[in-house]
Amino acid sequence: MLESKFLKAVRKFNLIENQDKILIAFSGGPDSLVLTNLLLKFQKTLSISEIQLAHLNHALRKESDQDQEFCENFASNLGLKIHVKKVDVKKVAKEQKISVEEAGRLERYKFFNEILQKENLNKIATGHHLSDLTESIVLWFIQGNKRGLKGFRPKENNIIRPLYLITKEEIEEYCQKNGLVYLIDQSNFSRNYLRNQVRLDVIPILKKINPDLENSMLNLSQFSYFDESYLDKLTEEYYSNLDNKNLLDLSFIKMLPNALKYRLLIKWIYENTNTYPSYKQILNLMEILDKQGQKEIKISKDIKIVKTYDKLEILTSENMENLQIEYKLKVGQKIFLKEFCMELESYIIDAKDFKKDKNTECFDLPEDSILEIRTRKEGDRFLPFGRKTEKKLKDVFIDLKIPKHMRDSIPLLVYNNKILWIIGYKRSGYYPVSENSTKVICFRYKEV
Repeated sequence: MLESKFLKAVRKFNLIENQDKILIAFSGGPDSLVLTNLLLKFQKTLSISEIQLAHLNHALRKESDQDQEFCENFASNLGLKIHVKKVDVKKVAKEQKISVEEAGRLERYKFFNEILQKENLNKIATGHHLSDLTESIVLWFIQGNKRGLKGFRPKENNIIRPLYLITKEEIEEYCQKNGLVYLIDQSNFSRNYLRNQVRLDVIPILKKINPDLENSMLNLSQFSYFDESYLDKLTEEYYSNLDNKNLLDLSFIKMLPNALKYRLLIKWIYENTNTYPSYKQILNLMEILDKQGQKEIKISKDIKIVKTYDKLEILTSENMENLQIEYKLKVGQKIFLKEFCMELESYIIDAKDFKKDKNTECFDLPEDSILEIRTRKEGDRFLPFGRKTEKKLKDVFIDLKIPKHMRDSIPLLVYNNKILWIIGYKRSGYYPVSENSTKVICFRYKEV
C-alpha cells in the first residue's frame, strides 16, 4: 500500500525523471529512512542514476553528535555517500534575528544546494509526507494565513517530496514491518513549539471529528493551489503592466475585484520594500482607498503607505525626513539642486520675447537680484494671481492637491521673503511681466 502510494506520487507529479541524480535530506528519523529505503528499492525501476545523503547537524540537542554518527553508519552500511555538516543554528538565528526553525531551514537548504553543485546532482528529496501537509495547513489556518491553506507542493523547483500521499502512521507501520531502526527526536514532543502543539493536541481532536482528515486536507490543498495559481498569474500580469511601479494609480486599483486588488497591493509593497504586509494592514489599506483626503497606513516603523488624492505611494525612513534646504541664486547662474534632483537656471531676456512654458516662469525683477531656493517654513504665505491678499502656503498646497508628505520637499523660489514660485506647480502674483516691462528675469528648471 505504502509503496504503491510512493510510486503513484512519483508518476502523478512527475517527481523523478530518467537518470536523475538525487540528494536525500537525511535526518535519521523514520521519514527520511523510509524515503531512502524506497528510492533504493525502486532505483532501477525509476532509472535513478545516483543517490547520495546529506545530514545537517543543527547542534541543538546533546544527542546531535550521536545522531550524526547514526546517519554516517547507516550510509556506510548501504554503501551510500553521505555529506555531513555541523552548524550552530541558535547562533545563526540570533545573528540574523530570525527564529531557530527558520535558521535551521535556511542552513539546510544552503547546505543541500552546495552539495548539488559540488557533486553535480540535480534534485533534493525530502521526507515531507501527508501528515506534515495536514499540520502545515492547520498551522497556517490558526495563524490566519490563507495562502498557507494550499500547504506545500509535491514538487517545487528542484525539491521533490515522494512521500506526499503517505501518512505518518503508514510510515511508522512500514518501519515496524520491515525492521527499520530510526532515530527519535525528543524535541518533537515538546509543546514549546506551536507545530508540536498542533501535532500532539489539535490534530488528534480533528481526526476524531474527521477520521479521513489527511485526505480532506489534501483535497483542500489541491483546490487552493488551483485558485492561487490562477489569481497569482493574473496579479503578475497586472503588476507587469504598471506604468510606474513606485506609485499606484487609485483609478486603476479601484477598478480591480477585491481578490486581485489585495494580491496586487501585497506584491507591490513587497517588491518595493522587501516586506510582506499583514492581512490586517492590507484590509485597513483597502478600506481607506475610497475615503476622501490623505490617509496613511504604517507597515513598520520604517515603512508607511500614503494615500493621496489620486495615488498610493510608499514612504520609507529614507524619504520620510523633512528637508530643510536653502540655496542662493544670482541672476545669470545655473545651479544643481541635488536634494530635488533638479537643475535651475536664471537668465535675462527682453520682455517682448517672453514665452511661457510649463518649466519656465519670468518676473519683472531687478537685474542684481539675489534669490533664495528653499523648502517651506512655518508661517509661509503665498499671493495667487488675481488676489490682493496672501493665502497660507498650506492652503495653496491643498488647492494644488499636493500630498502632505511631499510638501516639505518642494522647492520654493523666494525674493525678499516673498514666494515667487512653487517650482513646478504655481507662480505667485508678485513681480508680474506687464506691458511696461522691458527686461525680465526668467527661471527654468529641469529634472535631472
